[in-house]
Amino acid sequence: MREDILQALSELIKEKTELKAEKVELGMVDDIEKLIKSYEQDRKKLDSKMDAWYNKIIAVNKSFPEISKIYTSFDKTIKSLKDKLNLLEKQAKELGINANDIPALKDGNAAINRSDDMVAEFFEANRIAKTIKASF
Repeated sequence: MREDILQALSELIKEKTELKAEKVELGMVDDIEKLIKSYEQDRKKLDSKMDAWYNKIIAVNKSFPEISKIYTSFDKTIKSLKDKLNLLEKQAKELGINANDIPALKDGNAAINRSDDMVAEFFEANRIAKTIKASF
């Protein structure tokens, strides 16, 4: 009789242990399923945001040829302005006029000096545009 009680107790403990193990396994399965669901949501959000980001980069890069075209015109204007300023300075010298007294010469030279920043900025933008284009 005593052996029967011990046997029954042993079986109860074994069943209880098995139930605990199953409960732990089910809990882990639930946790994993929740993480998979969260992963799918995050992946969709990330994919959407990255697509939007790439589309913006592509759109920006597509607009660069227009910037390049404007720069070409800007550069021609600078060169023409430099030529005209050199000619004006030469003529002023021939006529014995102090070139510093001619407002257009001062203003033109100031414009040329200011253009250096714009030229440098364009070349930096051009470098970036080439890097972007090479990436796609």
